[in-house]
Amino acid sequence: MDVIVNPIGVAGIEWSLYDRLGRHLGLIRKSQWPNEPFTIVPERGSRLDGIEILYPSLDSALAAIEARLGGTCELVGGSMR
Repeated sequence: MDVIVNPIGVAGIEWSLYDRLGRHLGLIRKSQWPNEPFTIVPERGSRLDGIEILYPSLDSALAAIEARLGGTCELVGGSMR
């Protein structure tokens, strides 16, 4: 399942996660504190429900989502992974 990753709010702080059918899968959030991890906040009942939530970088969070769903993450305004 491919995932569309769209920045929301303040750039570099939060991203929404949707599949290509428009179903909300959750969010990725970065702590406001330097050197804090990124957190995947899965939508309850989505295919991301139960995924490990803490990652040291956005890239590692996206890689975990790809592995879990067997697809790619497309960062809007970015590139395909």
